Amino acid sequence: MKKANEFRIGLWTIIAIVVMVVGIKYLKGQLHTTTSYYVISPNVERVGESSHVKLNGYKVGYVSDMQINYSTNEVLLELSIDPNLKLPKGTAANIQPDLLGNSNVFLTLGESPEFLQPGDTLKGGGMAPGLTDGIADAIPVVMALLPKIDTLLTGLNVLVNDSKLQESLLQINVLTRKLDRTITDLNRDLPGIMGHIDQASANLDTLSLELRQAHVDQLIAEATSTLDSVNVVVARLNRTEGTAGKLINSDELHTRLETTLASIDSLVTDIKQHPRRYINIKLFGK
Repeated sequence: MKKANEFRIGLWTIIAIVVMVVGIKYLKGQLHTTTSYYVISPNVERVGESSHVKLNGYKVGYVSDMQINYSTNEVLLELSIDPNLKLPKGTAANIQPDLLGNSNVFLTLGESPEFLQPGDTLKGGGMAPGLTDGIADAIPVVMALLPKIDTLLTGLNVLVNDSKLQESLLQINVLTRKLDRTITDLNRDLPGIMGHIDQASANLDTLSLELRQAHVDQLIAEATSTLDSVNVVVARLNRTEGTAGKLINSDELHTRLETTLASIDSLVTDIKQHPRRYINIKLFGK
């Protein structure tokens, strides 16, 4: 009975190990039918068995075996690839690390119309530029920028702590408050202002209506008639018709007036010089 239990335990242990191995191989895709190709690489850093083989980012196989040639210090990688994928001659395989610290094999298909046969060796095998390859080159640049960044931060700190800047900010704050009050007052008074504007506009409309309703045509006709009468009078004066026309257009009246004024002036002068010729006053008798 005891031996039977031990046999059962051993059997179940073997079955568990087989299931585990089969499951691991299944998860790695090693249970599918594949076609083997080879690639020789001088550097297989972070590459291991079951590393992915990808084409345009899609997994098409895995690394099934790795062997090193000690005479050349190169590593031979066996790539197990989906048999549905036909590799043209000239296809290259390069190793590229990712951000997670692993390396995968990336295929670059050739352009030849002929295809490789299973067991052929692919071109390439070198390390392609990875996402983290530029970090080491960028570190010296970053280190050179650190003192400048520190100086910039120091200057910024001095500027922030400057009392003049605080005063300027305070003045800006005061100005902002005044502007807010002005806007508030404007918003409060704006309806009244708009009411006055509307009333003035209404008054203008009323005045315009009254002007339109006035007898403008009659006024224009009367003004035209008056101007016609004035034109008739002026024409008659220019034609020397009547006394007024003769007075305006004749020089005889002007000449006579000048002669008369000269005679009167001479008479007044003579009276002033010889008053007794014209005034005879007798106080007593003759």
